[in-house]
Amino acid sequence: MKDNCGCNAPDIMILSCSGSKNAGQLADRAARELTKEGIGRMFCLAGIAAGISGFVQSAKNTAQIVVINGCDHACAGNLLKNQGIRFADHVIVSRLDIRRTDGDHLDPDDLAAVMHAVRLACKLPVQKKFDSPRPLSPGDRAKSRQLGGKCC
Repeated sequence: MKDNCGCNAPDIMILSCSGSKNAGQLADRAARELTKEGIGRMFCLAGIAAGISGFVQSAKNTAQIVVINGCDHACAGNLLKNQGIRFADHVIVSRLDIRRTDGDHLDPDDLAAVMHAVRLACKLPVQKKFDSPRPLSPGDRAKSRQLGGKCC
């Protein structure tokens, strides 16, 4: 079995939690969607955690790593630290005003918020408009007006 995972390190390596709560699932889904968009490339966190040399070396050779943790336990980030891998950009889903829940339902607005936070963390251009299946609440509309229409 080969000891690497393609080893063509992307400009941005995306490593995410894949925990059982919605926050972990949102982290994983955001990583996959950002990869589809070409923002970066999702990489195998389990291979790094297992200490597989090719995986660890690929992460160490990557110019930029963004970590998407589901909650404050920050398992994904701690796994990297345990392997001596440095990263500067990270997002913690549960700190985005997204309540952790059990179950498989992922709110599209929550996913958009996570993806937006990752773009900000990586200092990438952000979308100015998100398609949402539900209208803004009066409070969100007021907040948007206060910010010059730039938040929603």
